[in-house]
Amino acid sequence: MKRCYLASENWQEGSAFLSEAESRHLVGVLRARAGERIEVLDGAGRVGTAEILEPNAKRTEVRILSQTTMEPQVPRRILAQALVREQQMDSLIQKAVELGVHEIWPLQTDHAVVKIRPADVAKKSARWQAIALSSCKQSGNPWLPIIAPVRKLTDALVDLREARGAACFGALQPGALPLPTYFGRLRQENCPQVTMFIGPEGDFSATEVAALLAAGVQPVTFGQRVLRAETAALFILAALEYAWMS
Repeated sequence: MKRCYLASENWQEGSAFLSEAESRHLVGVLRARAGERIEVLDGAGRVGTAEILEPNAKRTEVRILSQTTMEPQVPRRILAQALVREQQMDSLIQKAVELGVHEIWPLQTDHAVVKIRPADVAKKSARWQAIALSSCKQSGNPWLPIIAPVRKLTDALVDLREARGAACFGALQPGALPLPTYFGRLRQENCPQVTMFIGPEGDFSATEVAALLAAGVQPVTFGQRVLRAETAALFILAALEYAWMS
């Protein structure tokens, strides 16, 4: 079934109108017709079935036939990801949404090749949010993740102090805790939220590792192989999903 985004404030009894962007995609790309049923979601856990009343590329009218609110996934998942090249970052965000991420914190780190100018931050954030929304519709994930503005690792660690739950980072140095052991412990403790820090291709710098450790972030290892940054991000999200499966 075709899926569309319907903002929370537009859910009404009877008919509702899709945004111009959603209408254009539904009518122009998906070629939906009057009388066809579609799935709608608001990105805040609510999903429903709607009937297309009047397809229009600028303002499609639909009738909501049924709706329900999904329970949030536990634990809450925050991915604090060092910037990678544009194509890899786009794909990473798309796949992370499929894997149920709740927030993505893009990080400007010492060894990252990619640097984003302050003037481009808003444009990048809007692009990533659009990718996340598209991935929600494709995968059926009813929860649209928050894409934070690009910031330095040290700034993200300040916010971490206010966050509930646990935090870890992918580490190449000896002494890191095996990921299954760490996630197994968190599940036994009913941990409500996990923040996962993934470094760039050149790994976190020594200064950044020291800052992570000082903030109480647990180093974890993914095994013997060295993973690319985008692979590591998807690996840890998939491992967390698996660890909490019944």
